[in-house]
Amino acid sequence: MDWGNAIVRSKGKDTNGNITSLTMDLNLEGDFRKTKKKITWLAQPTTGYPLAQVSLVDFDYLITKKKLEENDDLKDFVTPVTEFKESGYADANVLEVKKGDIIQFERKGYYIYDGEKDGVREFFKIPDGKAAGIASKAGVAAVATPVAAPAPAASEKKGQVNVNEDQPITSMYTVDRVYGDEAQVDVGASNMYKVESIYKS
Repeated sequence: MDWGNAIVRSKGKDTNGNITSLTMDLNLEGDFRKTKKKITWLAQPTTGYPLAQVSLVDFDYLITKKKLEENDDLKDFVTPVTEFKESGYADANVLEVKKGDIIQFERKGYYIYDGEKDGVREFFKIPDGKAAGIASKAGVAAVATPVAAPAPAASEKKGQVNVNEDQPITSMYTVDRVYGDEAQVDVGASNMYKVESIYKS
């Protein structure tokens, strides 16, 4: 980890097909940013430094719709699974963290330690605000997918712009138009440079 690029020459597996060893040649001249497959390994555990069993917990939204309407039935929008756990092993240093400590698991994100349960240390994921992190994990079927619609037709006549009522289908909040149903554009009301209207057909 963090050494750079390496070329895998061979790999050993156990009877269950799990990879137990890798033989690699370091290729430090390679560009790690272009390397697609990355691995993380831990030191061989010893009595003094055993590997820590961890559970990385992530949560999803409680409902699959951004805003429930009055006629919506709550049970139709409940997210089927809201908790996701990923089991694994971590470095022995993880055994030293205290409840409330925040640590980063490489290529996983930041987690807060919540405590030990049945010998497994549980860490809750801290949202990072990135698009992938805030997207629902319920799957495409549970969330309305925006559908692209043709651009609205427009016509310009005597300084007025009339835009048709067609709206793109979207799962976002409904927002009223800034200029109302019919945008009024007064061509002669400005002393600025003359610019062609974007609504002109």
